[in-house]
Amino acid sequence: MVTHDYRVLLTADIENYGGRTDAQQRTLQSGLISAIETAADSVQLDHQSWCRQVAGDSMTAVLPAEPGPLVTIPLLLDQFLTELDMAIAAHNSRRADPTWARMRLRLAVHVGPLQLDGAAGWPGQHAVQPARLRDSAPIRAALDTFRDADLALIISREVFRDYVSQGPGRPRPSEFLEVAVAEKKQKYPAYLYVPHFDVHDMEIPEPKPSRKEAPSQPPPRSGSITNQVKRGDILFAQGDLNITHDSKRRKK
Repeated sequence: MVTHDYRVLLTADIENYGGRTDAQQRTLQSGLISAIETAADSVQLDHQSWCRQVAGDSMTAVLPAEPGPLVTIPLLLDQFLTELDMAIAAHNSRRADPTWARMRLRLAVHVGPLQLDGAAGWPGQHAVQPARLRDSAPIRAALDTFRDADLALIISREVFRDYVSQGPGRPRPSEFLEVAVAEKKQKYPAYLYVPHFDVHDMEIPEPKPSRKEAPSQPPPRSGSITNQVKRGDILFAQGDLNITHDSKRRKK
């Protein structure tokens, strides 16, 4: 029997990780884990109880059932986010390190029913959604727009509706920008926030239409011939089918 637990998911990814040297990537990996654990310790979130999946430039964590989303989500979005921003700034100040590279993070928070007993991870749409949000065009555009920002946050509609919009707490609902995320044939309403910056000042890229929504190409005009090739006395044309006998090329 498949069982589901209602859990909070947190995922973070380093911007432009693939464009760094091997030594810089190693330092960035350490910086990512150190910043998250330092921020968690500062607000008394027990990161040792998190279920983690680590993939070089990213980390995804399922937070424990206790104390529950009503406590955990406001803590993540307020104090944890502030401490994480400070921890990243501390990392970015260490320019004297020969393997130093600036670290900027895309962070996503989601909540929903999860299957925690998968053979190779956490099956289900709620495990996939935060990664889609974290890697989406709107949050990438936020870091491109606000070059002085070290961190951008995107949250799911569920988190905004059930926890942020009900208040009190910070960030305030008015500090988020509603965005449309379209990733891998899925659409997700989401909300974007960048500490110290007004996200309402940025331009959000339009979601790419899916193949079904993309405008169809007009049919070729009648009689059009493209990529024509002769084989003996027959003329083949890609597009409209044209077969023509050429008497001059006929063998005698």
